[in-house]
Amino acid sequence: MLLADPVRLRAGANADPEFRLAARYWNATLSLESPTRALRVEIAEGQIADCREGEAGQSATITVVAPDDGWAQFLAPEPRPFYQDLLGGCVQHHGFTVAGDILTLSAYYQATQRLFAIMRALRAGR
Repeated sequence: MLLADPVRLRAGANADPEFRLAARYWNATLSLESPTRALRVEIAEGQIADCREGEAGQSATITVVAPDDGWAQFLAPEPRPFYQDLLGGCVQHHGFTVAGDILTLSAYYQATQRLFAIMRALRAGR
């Protein structure tokens, strides 16, 4: 499952004032993985510097792994209960795993939530 168009995600996040504010000073690589694909998002000084399809299992600051159905539900325009929030619902109830630098994830959690909201909007065609 393609989680997001890398070009549109990069442009959308970098143009989004809420993401830019929440992500300021952030330097990280996110690997968003399903059983069949991986999306690598490289963030430098709060901007998405690169976004591309990659290989699952590559080194990243933060790695989120979920089944295809889990991603589909999480990225729905209006996710159902326990799919709206990565840590508050998905990890505890739906087989999502998060690995890597959890302290960095905590510091930039609002930025990741905004990135996921942008991904939802792009999937919905907005």
